[in-house]
Amino acid sequence: MPEIIWTKHLLQRIKERQIDPYLVDKTIRFPDRVENSKSQDSQKFIKDFSGFKIVAAVKRQERNWIVTSVWKDLRPRSGRSFQKPLLERLVYRFVLYLENIVRRRLNR
Repeated sequence: MPEIIWTKHLLQRIKERQIDPYLVDKTIRFPDRVENSKSQDSQKFIKDFSGFKIVAAVKRQERNWIVTSVWKDLRPRSGRSFQKPLLERLVYRFVLYLENIVRRRLNR
């Protein structure tokens, strides 16, 4: 198993961005996917959690993994759009329906 090395820069980013170190570790050890980053020698380890993603920048150096930075991505998960709860959607449709009825009666 490779050794995971956390840089000082990473520790600063964790503190600044108020990210739980446990989530960072989980992202590195069990990523949902790994993407090549713009720099040729590093990769992005990405883990989806409920409502957000954690992205860790990792450089592989021989058998070691050097984690250089981390950030939280609050956008909806890729491929899936955010959907409001069922009750909220039904109430919204009902209000639109009532609005339609009122407008028709007022236009008579």
